[in-house]
Amino acid sequence: MAGEPESLHIHEPLKARVERHDYDRLLMLSDGVFAIAITLLALELRLPEHWDGSVESLMGTTGRPLIGYLFGFGLVGAFWFMHRRLFARLEQVDRIVTLLNLLLLGLVGLTPYVARMIAEAGPNRAMPFYLVAVASVLASLTLIRGWAALSPRLLHSGVVRRDWMMDTASTAIGAIALGAVGAWAIVEHRPIGSQVMLGVILVIVGGRKLTASRRASQTSSTSRP
Repeated sequence: MAGEPESLHIHEPLKARVERHDYDRLLMLSDGVFAIAITLLALELRLPEHWDGSVESLMGTTGRPLIGYLFGFGLVGAFWFMHRRLFARLEQVDRIVTLLNLLLLGLVGLTPYVARMIAEAGPNRAMPFYLVAVASVLASLTLIRGWAALSPRLLHSGVVRRDWMMDTASTAIGAIALGAVGAWAIVEHRPIGSQVMLGVILVIVGGRKLTASRRASQTSSTSRP
C-alpha cells in the first residue's frame, strides 16, 4: 500500500484505495513543499549591481545571503531526510498524522524567512530564531512519532517498537534543547556565538550517537544464541 504510485486503474477495495491515496498524496505535497522551500532560498541570491567580476566584490555583497542560503539548505535537507525516514516506516496515515504533517510543512515553509534573517542581520543575531525554527520542526516530528506509537496500526509491521521509541525520545530531546537555547537568547536579547552553537550541536549529535550505540548493543545481545 505505502509508496505505491498514484493510479486510477488499480482495482482494489475502497478502504485500501482511500488509505493508499491519502498516503501518496501526503508525500507528494510534502516533497513539493520541501522542493519549493529550497527553490525560494536560491532566489534570494542575487548578483550585486555593477559587479566588477571579482570574488572579493561578490563575497562582500552576497556573503551573508550565501551564509543564509547554506543554513537554510542544510535545515531543509536535514528535515527532508528525517521526514523520508519517518514516513518510510509508516504503513498508512490518518487525520491526526495529516494535520501534524501540515503543521510541519508550514514550519518548513518559513525557512526562507529565517534565512533572510541571517542574510540581513547576520548569523549571530539571527541564530536564536534559527534554533527555534529547528526546534519547532523537530517538535512536530516528535508529535507524529508519538501519535504513531499510540496507534500501532500506522506503523509498518517490521518496525521495532523499542527502536521507534528511542528515536522519538532522541528527537524530543533535540527539540527541547534547541528550543530552550533559542528562546532564552530571544528573551534575553543575546546573540548566539559560534561556540555556543557548536556546543549545542555536539550535545545533540552525542546524544543521538549514544542512542544508536545502545540500540546496536541491545540488538547484538538479543541476537546471540
